[in-house]
Amino acid sequence: MKFAGPILFLILCSPLFAGGAQLTEAEVKFASDHPRTTYREVRDITAMAEALRRELSLRNSYSFSRGWWVWDRLRARYIDGGRRDRNELLILQAVFRALILDWHAKLEKQGEEELMFIFFVTTAPGSKVERKLPDGATLKRDYHGGGYHGGWGGGARMRIYEELVRQKMLTAEEQARFKKIVYQSMSRRFLDFSKGSQSADNHSFGNAGGIAMALKLFPEAPQAQEARAWIARIWKHLADFGDWTEWNYFPYGPIFLHGMIDIAESMGWIETEAELIHAVGKRVLGFIHGGGLRGGPNCGSAVFSDRAALYRDPWNLGNYRVESPGRDGHFWYRLAQHYRNGHYLWAATQSVFGGDPMESPGIDALKAAYTVRFGWFQQRSIHPEVPEDTSRIGLLSALKYKIPERLYLGANRKAGTPFASYFLYPKKDQHLDSLSGQLYEYVANGAKFLHSSGKYSMLGKGGGTGEESLDVLLVMQGKNSFPLHPDRAEGGDFIRKGAIHLIPSALTVGSNAHGDSYGQVGWENYYGKGSTWIRRTVLTREGFLIVSDTYIPSSQIGADYLSGPIWHLAREDGQKDGPRKESWFDAPAFEHAWWQKSRQRIRLTLHPSKDLKFGQIRQKASQDLDPNITSYAYRPVTPGKPARFLSVFTPYPAGTLPPEIDTAISDQGACSALFTDMRVHITPGGEWRVTRTKRQN
Repeated sequence: MKFAGPILFLILCSPLFAGGAQLTEAEVKFASDHPRTTYREVRDITAMAEALRRELSLRNSYSFSRGWWVWDRLRARYIDGGRRDRNELLILQAVFRALILDWHAKLEKQGEEELMFIFFVTTAPGSKVERKLPDGATLKRDYHGGGYHGGWGGGARMRIYEELVRQKMLTAEEQARFKKIVYQSMSRRFLDFSKGSQSADNHSFGNAGGIAMALKLFPEAPQAQEARAWIARIWKHLADFGDWTEWNYFPYGPIFLHGMIDIAESMGWIETEAELIHAVGKRVLGFIHGGGLRGGPNCGSAVFSDRAALYRDPWNLGNYRVESPGRDGHFWYRLAQHYRNGHYLWAATQSVFGGDPMESPGIDALKAAYTVRFGWFQQRSIHPEVPEDTSRIGLLSALKYKIPERLYLGANRKAGTPFASYFLYPKKDQHLDSLSGQLYEYVANGAKFLHSSGKYSMLGKGGGTGEESLDVLLVMQGKNSFPLHPDRAEGGDFIRKGAIHLIPSALTVGSNAHGDSYGQVGWENYYGKGSTWIRRTVLTREGFLIVSDTYIPSSQIGADYLSGPIWHLAREDGQKDGPRKESWFDAPAFEHAWWQKSRQRIRLTLHPSKDLKFGQIRQKASQDLDPNITSYAYRPVTPGKPARFLSVFTPYPAGTLPPEIDTAISDQGACSALFTDMRVHITPGGEWRVTRTKRQN
């Protein structure tokens, strides 16, 4: 089965027939591989639409949430194509009739039509599979409706209905049936707007899009006043803080962000709330770099490697191998469309295609796919614009509280420019673990060498290992086997989560005219009240990453504690783990940008000392993280005495020798990394310099 072909069957449940004659072989062929990349050349579109309608309406279940996103993008494709391809409209008509109108009629025959709901249920107790209404009726997920997540497809359903009515593609009887479904779905039997999420998160905003569209199209629907008040509350929560605080970008970020645009569109707030929308959009824009690679504080963001499939179906696939890959690019598409903004369009091209390479090879397939996906912008001479950028502190709530959230290193956001990023914000929600201070992405030479610990990575949530699953400085009792942290604050061990605090005065970032970057971050109460950790980082224009750590334990740390940096490198087949004598580690890249044809490797050099021990250990990987091997160094630490560590990453092409390097740490704590024709120096006071010498011929 092609990845790009039967998107329908990946998103919706398997076709189980509820009754009636099964499809003929010809009908099965017509009903497969939807939405198709084009319908222009379909000779018998009426037969295809009828076959698709029958196949969908005969199912025993389908997704009320994610299953509708592909159809909404087909609607956008039809509209942005100038509403010229009537075949696309006929497919949308068939889908809507099958999954809403025919579905309701099928339930009606069984006496269950009053149980169908197309938004979400906030109050009914139960599980993800079934919920009980106050009157005792049982709701089955993806049969009567979608449960709490089922409202994520609400906006899509309403927009498709709006377009079908506009094009006179639904009869008066069909419109009356849909109105009945909307009215009962908005009734108190299903919805209590005073309960459920009342703040800005993916649940509320993902569901609110459908409700907002219902209020636009059916202003007299039941509980219209309560629904408007709920939308006002969750938007006010967003506006009062000036942002939203859910960090697991894939898949939850696009769910929230689409909901934000859904609400603004339906309520007429696109321009009146533009300042807030831009503030959120620009912060998320900051997560994106050029060149088609990224990490995330809590998601691996792996690259989708089948470029041919991507070029065939750029509306539903994307550059990243994540859940609902087309969802992210379409948010940026919509934002760029509303505001005619080249920066947002650049973000869309990065999400869909991974951007352009450093030197465009003029790939015809890419150009053709770009026209298919972004033709609306080409027709209006709106072009992607790379945001002007350099090393900086990314702010959460930039309009209001200006909270340091991330530290970005890099000279610019063009493809091929090295970059590295730290996550700083210490307050977490339910989708993030102890990630403060983590270096969550490092990319150079078109290759990713460090990235996230993965979604739900720690504390028993999803296959991760714990405090040691992050690229940070680790501190733990000597009775434990370093780096296997016990992840509990008892028996003398400490954990970061909920304890550490950012030191604002230590936060520094800078760049020089030569393309080198510097960042410094500090934490207090780091493994014990009063303990401090300062990390200073230089990223050179060549992509070399030099990391200097200084840890000063407090009196809470006894004489039997160990500390050292831990780094998660890509694992190779047959790689051994355990203690080692060498102070260096070598590994392949986790992945490469689509345009990088030369495989890259990384050499990690840790400055040695007589009491420093080294090793590697295989650990579990989270559900969206590639296999890795934890590479570490550690030594005993003494209260009040600075413990210093120096880590140097040098990328190089596979098949060649890694760059030669010499490292030094002075008694005062100054660190140096000496390469063949370059020296990087960092002082304890935060001064830094990169000195280059010309090679002699």
